[in-house]
Amino acid sequence: MLRVTSFSLKVIQFYELLNIIPRTQSQGIISKCSKMSTSATPPTVMTSEAWAKQWKEKNATWHKDVTHKFLQKHLDKLLAARENIKIFVPLCGKAVDIKWLSDMGHTVTGVELVEQAITEFFEEQQVEYTTELAESVNGRLFKSIDGKIRLYQCDLFNYSSTIEGQFDAIWDRGSLCAINLEDLPRYADLMMSLMHRDCRYLLDTYDYDGSIYPGPPHNTPDDQIKTLFGARCNIQRLEYMDIADGLTEKRGLAAFYEKVDLITLKKNHV
Repeated sequence: MLRVTSFSLKVIQFYELLNIIPRTQSQGIISKCSKMSTSATPPTVMTSEAWAKQWKEKNATWHKDVTHKFLQKHLDKLLAARENIKIFVPLCGKAVDIKWLSDMGHTVTGVELVEQAITEFFEEQQVEYTTELAESVNGRLFKSIDGKIRLYQCDLFNYSSTIEGQFDAIWDRGSLCAINLEDLPRYADLMMSLMHRDCRYLLDTYDYDGSIYPGPPHNTPDDQIKTLFGARCNIQRLEYMDIADGLTEKRGLAAFYEKVDLITLKKNHV
């Protein structure tokens, strides 16, 4: 999609000055590009019904049947040589990462809106579990027999640190970039409220031309992450990789970047 930037505007005006482009034509180009820029597709607003439908129709394209490669690569950054820690996984779906971390001895707590995703996790991973009402979150708690895996079926914003305290680590793979734009500030506030003073927050998001594809997953520019977390947290870039594939082309995109940031609380905000 063509967009008028300050640079492209100067180029057009320069060509006009050299009489390469007649003034009437240059003004037409600027006008056309401006209209195209203002008609960019706004980010998709997802509802709870829409997410449930994705799971019901087996259209959860974000789910992977293997442990996430960046979680494996940067596990040392998440754990920081700690053993048997508490890890939080927001909007966890049926991620196999949960069992992978639990098998190491860590206690993993997840929150997922769609019950189908939770039951499929336990069934597919062959983990015995129990279920009970969780009135504190207006939902249900599904937990493994050994208590190492605890998945809450509820609205994420019903969850708080009053439920199971704060966490030593957070693995956020595709959660922040699934949140509707207007909810991002309170999402960031929730994540920071769940962080113990030594918490290590591994944030996995995407970077692409948001004017072409509305998401989800939503485009998450660096300045947006800085606005959400920068005042209270340190942000360290660990990964930035173009993962463009056939789906990227179907979305009309030329590039699709996945990035990973390590977020820790600043000492003056602990």
